[in-house]
Amino acid sequence: MDCYAATLGDCSGGASAEHYISESVLRLVGTAVRVSGFPWQAEGVRQDIGIGSLSANILCRRHNERLSSLDEIGKAFVRALKTSFDHAFEGPDFSDESITIDGDSLERWLLKVLCGVLTVMKGHSIPTLWLEILFRDKPFPQHHGLYFFGKLGKASWLFNLLRLISVPTKQGDIAGAKFGIGGVPILLAFGKPDLGDPQFSSYFRPDSIEISKGGNIKKIDFKWHGDKGGGTVTFQIEGPLDPDGELPLPMVKPD
Repeated sequence: MDCYAATLGDCSGGASAEHYISESVLRLVGTAVRVSGFPWQAEGVRQDIGIGSLSANILCRRHNERLSSLDEIGKAFVRALKTSFDHAFEGPDFSDESITIDGDSLERWLLKVLCGVLTVMKGHSIPTLWLEILFRDKPFPQHHGLYFFGKLGKASWLFNLLRLISVPTKQGDIAGAKFGIGGVPILLAFGKPDLGDPQFSSYFRPDSIEISKGGNIKKIDFKWHGDKGGGTVTFQIEGPLDPDGELPLPMVKPD
């Protein structure tokens, strides 16, 4: 399989195996993961496979190395969400804690995952704009990038390490991708999103996420280098995880 960034014209180093979902993130759950939705699986089937199976020669060595720093950003974000909800629902203690994540790098990590999955599973060619964002530090256009979305009340977002659904336009292009990370709904949008449901809201590049329980707060602050929406996405945990594994959807606390 060719490097998906070959159209940039600067490939070098030969083919390089790439975990299209970052290996460091996958290892947060061990040496094997449960997967579904791959082309070689029957619809609805879930299988446990080794982490090493989720790699392919989709980048040259130069481009693979260019993105390696993003894996640590993805790992830090996923680990912060996972441990926060683990402590909220399972642990006896829930203490204050905060970390800071570079939001621009997190957006690029999400884009990296999307490009890898689209290449391996769908055979899509990657738009030049996406490649320039990933490999040449071009900023996302206005209103493009990371959104949290949801509505008041509860939603059936069972825990997934990572869940990805691409969102096509009527023309068959990719308008965005919905990620479920640690149960939290995130949208990587290429344009201002229209969720098609007036009860849903989307929150662009917030200042932080707060997961609170019993007066204590675990907080993820975002550092943005460009445009941002501001505000805080909050999850108020009031009791144990209900039998359906539901989480409260995010509410925004304005600045």
